[in-house]
Amino acid sequence: MKKKLFWLITLMVILLGTYFIHPFILGGMARYLIVQDKLQKADVIIVLAGDGNGERVEEGVKSFKQGYAKYILMSGGPLAWHLTNAEWMKKQAMADGIPASAILLEDKSRSTIDNAQFSLPVILKHHFGSAIVVTSPYHTRRAARTFRKVFSKQGIKVMIRPTEKSEFNPDRWWTRHEDTGAVVWEYAASVLYFFKGY
Repeated sequence: MKKKLFWLITLMVILLGTYFIHPFILGGMARYLIVQDKLQKADVIIVLAGDGNGERVEEGVKSFKQGYAKYILMSGGPLAWHLTNAEWMKKQAMADGIPASAILLEDKSRSTIDNAQFSLPVILKHHFGSAIVVTSPYHTRRAARTFRKVFSKQGIKVMIRPTEKSEFNPDRWWTRHEDTGAVVWEYAASVLYFFKGY
C-alpha cells in the first residue's frame, strides 16, 4: 500500500511540475526562433512577403523612415491572378509615404530560399553591399540562415530585423491557432532547409 501511495504522489508531483513548467519550455521553443541584429545603416531594406496583416511592410517602412537605407526591396511572388505580393507590398509602402523611386521589386519568389536567390540579382545590379531583412519574429532564424548563405558568397552583409508590432506572441503561442501553426511550420521547415543545406 505504501509503495502504491509513493508512486501516486510521485506521479502527481510530475504532472503538477509539468503543468507549471510547460509555459517556460514552450515559450523557449518560440523564442529560439527569434533572432535580431543590432542595426546599422545599409544599402537596402528587404521586406519578405508571407504575413497576412502587412506588419512586415510596416516595419520596413519604419526602418526606411528611420534612415536605415535609401531603398526598399519588396520580395514576394504570385498572390492572386496577375497580382504579386511584391506589387501589393509596394502599394502599401506608397500609401505609407514611401516614394515609388525608392521601391524595388522581386516578384517571383515562392519560398524563403527563393526570396534570397531571386533578390540577389537585384542587389548585385544596384551594387548594394549590405541589406536589412525584415520578416515576422518566428521566421527570423530561418531567414537569417538562408540569406547569409546566399549573400555571403558575394560578400553582402545581412542584418535581420523582426517586426516589432507583431501579432505573434512567443509566450502564449500554443493558445492561438495562427501562432501554433507558425511555430510548428517553422520547426518543420527548418529541418527541411537543413537537409537542403540552409
